[in-house]
Amino acid sequence: MKKTVFCVIAHPDDEAFGPSGTLAILSQTHDVHVVCVTDGASDPRFHPIGGKKLSDVRREELRASAKALGVQHVHLLHFQDGTLNNNMYHEVAAKLTELVKEHKPSLLITTELRGVSGHLDHVAVAMIASYVYRENRWIDAIWYNCISKNSSSFMKNYFVFFPEGFDREDVDLVVDITSVFQKKIAAARCHKTQIKDALRVIAKWLILPKEEWFFIEKRRSTVLLV
Repeated sequence: MKKTVFCVIAHPDDEAFGPSGTLAILSQTHDVHVVCVTDGASDPRFHPIGGKKLSDVRREELRASAKALGVQHVHLLHFQDGTLNNNMYHEVAAKLTELVKEHKPSLLITTELRGVSGHLDHVAVAMIASYVYRENRWIDAIWYNCISKNSSSFMKNYFVFFPEGFDREDVDLVVDITSVFQKKIAAARCHKTQIKDALRVIAKWLILPKEEWFFIEKRRSTVLLV
């Protein structure tokens, strides 16, 4: 029986711009689920297409991205983009816990606790995923996706505060994603409403090592990568 992996993200596209290569590798041998907490619908530049709201379009993009990676399960928690805060911390945690108890993942994947980019939705989701991991002691491990200093240097003007990345010797796991790199690019391109960001990120990926980095917190040693 396949073990289950949950990737817990804040917005549609976080799976593609984040640990998508690792998700593609894990999907070959594991039952991988992407859990997206918000609808990603805060962009004021978007105008409805064919009567579809931005949340509808981004949900379709997320499902297309998951398919490109070989991920069969997508769950949306339907919180509003840009609003995650202490007042709803336990509500988000309760919804995630409900899914965790239903599907029994062995592994949670999320961003490092600064949210990689400093986005406060990312930070909230990383901390909530950590809380759920620590409250459900049968989950084997949680992996925190992080980036290198070289990667973060490309993005320093992207957000209000983009934290500096890490050195290779700082991290616990380096995943070689060479074999699935084209899937990673295909997943990013699925997010057409974010295509400017996607093209900028893809250009960065092309010149950097084909790797994804993680910090690991674990209770049990389980070999999960093929």
